[in-house]
Amino acid sequence: MKADSITAAQAILLAGAALAANGKREFTEWDLTISAWQRDKNRFGLRGYEDQHPDHKRVMTEIMGQTKKDNPLRRGWFEKTGTNRYSITPLGISEAERLDARSSQKGVTIRSPQKIYDTIEPYVFHKVFLDYVRDPNEPRTWLGAAAFLSLSQNTATVLNTRLRTVESAVTQALGWMDEENQDTLIRGPIGGSRTVRRVDVEKLREFIGLLQRRFAAQIASIQKKK
Repeated sequence: MKADSITAAQAILLAGAALAANGKREFTEWDLTISAWQRDKNRFGLRGYEDQHPDHKRVMTEIMGQTKKDNPLRRGWFEKTGTNRYSITPLGISEAERLDARSSQKGVTIRSPQKIYDTIEPYVFHKVFLDYVRDPNEPRTWLGAAAFLSLSQNTATVLNTRLRTVESAVTQALGWMDEENQDTLIRGPIGGSRTVRRVDVEKLREFIGLLQRRFAAQIASIQKKK
């Protein structure tokens, strides 16, 4: 795949996937900078010294930029694991596999949905979501929404990460179904898991929007916290 045929965020994702493939599932921002630069020195090299030095700020602008809709964190491809440290998520690995398949024209076969399935399955079969399917008035309190999002802390960082993860899981699941012309998603070719249907994922997308509207005040209050 030509470097200019993918976005900068996708290039950084592939750099992170390369680190993970070499045993570094968790990496520092400097590890990521070097990996991205080695893949595309023209795009991630220091201006005027592209072949000699990476541009750390250029890479981090793509990751941390608040105005970038394709931000790898917003897309749920990476998650922050500590100060200056990140890890690639199952969704990130799945997207990297899709990009690799596209570049090598392997897309003629059905792409494994395993990592997408592993991310979305807990949400589709979560008790809070199933309660909502039976009764649209559920959840009635923020406690139910927090349980669904598995909020371990009421901080903006954790809340935003959880929302991004489930939103990205929905996007990737529907995208996989569209690409492969499928209406169901199972973990692997031999099954052995509960089937996730397109209608389940579409309902989940509706549920996420409802949570953000119904509990807008609670979400806004948490997001004000530093």
